[in-house]
Amino acid sequence: MPPKSPRRDASKRGGTGRKPVGIAPTLLLEQVKSTAHWAFALDPPLPSAEVLLKAQEIEKRWCKGEDPESYFVCLLAAHFTTVATFVPTDVDVRIRQHAWAALSGKVLASAVDRVEEVARWDVRPVSARYVVVDGDVLAGHQGEWLSVMAGALGRALSLSDAAVVERCTAWIEAELAREARLVTLARKESDDAQLLSLVTTVAHNLGDLSRVVDTWSPSHAASELGLRYQRLGHEDGARFGGSFVFAGELNKLLMAKENHRFLPLRVPRALRRERAFLLPFGPYFYEWGRRIGQTKLLENQERAEVLLALLRVHERRTDELGCLRAITGLHAGFEGGIDKLARLLPAGQNVGMHLPGVRVALRVAEKDFLSKFHSAITR
Repeated sequence: MPPKSPRRDASKRGGTGRKPVGIAPTLLLEQVKSTAHWAFALDPPLPSAEVLLKAQEIEKRWCKGEDPESYFVCLLAAHFTTVATFVPTDVDVRIRQHAWAALSGKVLASAVDRVEEVARWDVRPVSARYVVVDGDVLAGHQGEWLSVMAGALGRALSLSDAAVVERCTAWIEAELAREARLVTLARKESDDAQLLSLVTTVAHNLGDLSRVVDTWSPSHAASELGLRYQRLGHEDGARFGGSFVFAGELNKLLMAKENHRFLPLRVPRALRRERAFLLPFGPYFYEWGRRIGQTKLLENQERAEVLLALLRVHERRTDELGCLRAITGLHAGFEGGIDKLARLLPAGQNVGMHLPGVRVALRVAEKDFLSKFHSAITR
């Protein structure tokens, strides 16, 4: 009888150094390939892909409870590659909290080094949700790294490791100062779409930071440092010249409902096929919809599946505008429009086609929609 292969998910086993804890690196690689196979064919190669392709050798050490740092970087690489895709890998809690719980001393400091390294990776090859202001790139990825660094900071506070506390705090403060500066610049120089995309990114990033600070021990979460990071986007967050208060208010007014998870779009697997299908910032989905309607990379049946998913989004959230703009773009880009595509859907599944919001959206030109949407901006 052949020997049994190691279990793929060791989440119920013991701690680092004895038995492996978490998702197996080779399984993680499979999951990344499932949602972003294109990421392994980019030229030049992504640093995250180079890490993930070493999954087999990382797993050999992981199964022995060795080299937790390489395993940690593997988790970071998976998150980097997939967090802006339709089906991100589920490692958030581990990289923000669990991974830090077993680290101390030089190992903790070394793990912080690796987070700083990963945070310097260029996000543009793996995301369509980034903004460039004055040559500086900002994306939701920075929120992920703020949250991971907040996890390291919470661990360092619990250990009274002053050196790591100082490093993590300095890194977080520098990133916050950078994002506040970009908001200030965008208010003066950017067009409406760029400004709105920026503020929704900043609001997301601040939310990621505050959620992890909330998980610190009660005494540290209630400390001056903890409170400072939990209220940056609120009415009492006057630091950074009020930039974060402005971003939070504008995001809440216009963008928050436009940038949720769009879970129905996980169903059409064809959307995972190409980097070009990644979803941009909502509600700016019109050109994305046109691309889906026109591209030769999709079959008509696959287009119909995307249409059905968009209709499901609208049925769930009828006040969300981005999916309607995507449907309108798809209608404009596909010869015969969405009525022709709907005939490819199974009987009874195209009822969303007749919802009033869909029919009204089809009659609104994109320039008219944008003009009305942007009219609420106050700078």
